Amino acid sequence: MVKKQDSQNAGKYFDIKPVLGDVISYAIENNTHGSLLHICIDNMSMVISGHDKEYADKMVINLIAEIEKILDKDAIVKRSAREYIDVILPNCNEEDIKPTAHKIHEIIRSYGSKIAVEPIQLISTIGGVDFPVTAKTADSAMSLSYIALNDAKDLKKRFVHYKNMEGHEIASKNQMILATYLQNALQNNKLRLAFQPIISAQTGDIAFYECLLRIINDDGTVSSAGPFIPIAEKMGFIDTIDTAVLKMVAQELKKNKDVILSMNVSNDSIHSNEWVSATNELLQDRSIAVRLIVEVIETTEQQDTKKLAIFLASLREKGCRIALDDFGSGYTSFSQLKNLPIDIIKIDGIFVRDITENDENKFFVKTLLEFSHNFGLKTVAEFVESPEIADMLNEMGVDYMQGNYFSPAVNYRTWIEK
Repeated sequence: MVKKQDSQNAGKYFDIKPVLGDVISYAIENNTHGSLLHICIDNMSMVISGHDKEYADKMVINLIAEIEKILDKDAIVKRSAREYIDVILPNCNEEDIKPTAHKIHEIIRSYGSKIAVEPIQLISTIGGVDFPVTAKTADSAMSLSYIALNDAKDLKKRFVHYKNMEGHEIASKNQMILATYLQNALQNNKLRLAFQPIISAQTGDIAFYECLLRIINDDGTVSSAGPFIPIAEKMGFIDTIDTAVLKMVAQELKKNKDVILSMNVSNDSIHSNEWVSATNELLQDRSIAVRLIVEVIETTEQQDTKKLAIFLASLREKGCRIALDDFGSGYTSFSQLKNLPIDIIKIDGIFVRDITENDENKFFVKTLLEFSHNFGLKTVAEFVESPEIADMLNEMGVDYMQGNYFSPAVNYRTWIEK
């Protein structure tokens, strides 16, 4: 097996590929089982910015020494890049990889508490893969552990163990196909709006319409863009989609002086210069801005909440109203009401669908309505699918209702026909 690195070179970058190849070959020849852990120090840039590169290098040397203490003597721990540490476990059963990864994560997490001067807090994510069962070469092991690491980041998990290679390949290819389809629809002007009315509970009249994105398929049929949105967020072009929708909505508001429209915006767009520039340009006309309701979803990250609050405040200054969509599905909902400039709360449909039969949901909605009204906020109940649900919500004091009981989303402008 490969000798361990000395402490002087522990912080330097090391090409693990030849070593990993030897270990995997040995495992194949001797019918043994091993694992590769690909570890990322997620906030390495913060460490270097707050201190310097030399400080970060010494930190990695210490981390590697601490990690080695909990591993078998034949384990290999190397720094493969600035923020990456790789751990090769030549004799590691499949059931041992997860607890080992969590022990390493805990070492990294608690590292800062052991420093008396200038303590730091480290954040890590780990991806793991088995060999030779899942990965039979060094290249595949490195690639699959990288995929697992990024899956862990996407899922906001400490560790992801790559197991189902075929299923993951199919899912990844499907996502790429969907992303390409959406990009082509955008480039070829095949995105359209559908409109679902939001009904005033007091009068029964249409108060405003939610704009929902649709795609015109090659055969002329129209399909919802809903399944594509998470892909656009993951692929990093959701701000371009949001900008296209904003342009279409602004055009509708410009043509029709009496209609009020709402549109969804991904929280990822708060970081986008493209979307912010579009709002500055398209919402200069206050007569358009005051008839636009921007819907956002709640976020569980405190830092994101601060950015979102600033983002929404700028829209409000232009005249827009702000709605918090799918309210109740997150963990910090009530506390966010005090921190975000919100005008309207849209109650998540999971609490509305069976409200006539589920006492817990009935209690939640009732409490939420009272809470919202005490804050001076308007409420919208989503997924109202029956007259019984509508009657109950009306009695409970909801302001607006939305759902197929009143009308599904349609691809034409009902206000023009009327």
